[in-house]
Amino acid sequence: MKKGINYIPDDQEKELTLTWFFDDLPQEYKDFRQYAQAVEREYEELRQVLRATEEELLSREGDPNLTARAAYVRKRLQGLETKFPWLVSEQLLEFALWGVPH
Repeated sequence: MKKGINYIPDDQEKELTLTWFFDDLPQEYKDFRQYAQAVEREYEELRQVLRATEEELLSREGDPNLTARAAYVRKRLQGLETKFPWLVSEQLLEFALWGVPH
């Protein structure tokens, strides 16, 4: 091998391996993803329920059951957004915690 700026001796070349973050995930990241996926799943399901309820409410205006359901789901969504602000954040929490420092 030629010697130069990026010279690696032949005996060390075999030992040098390039690893990426996702090759060996830290346990903290795995734990966070497992926890966050359950919260994200609940949040997404509630958003879908709210969307369906609001669409149905447009066709049946003034229905007290649908109005109550929509208010309840909005309150649950607001509670999740307050408790877990990373759900509505524009920056991914994973990037903030395990991303490249800047």
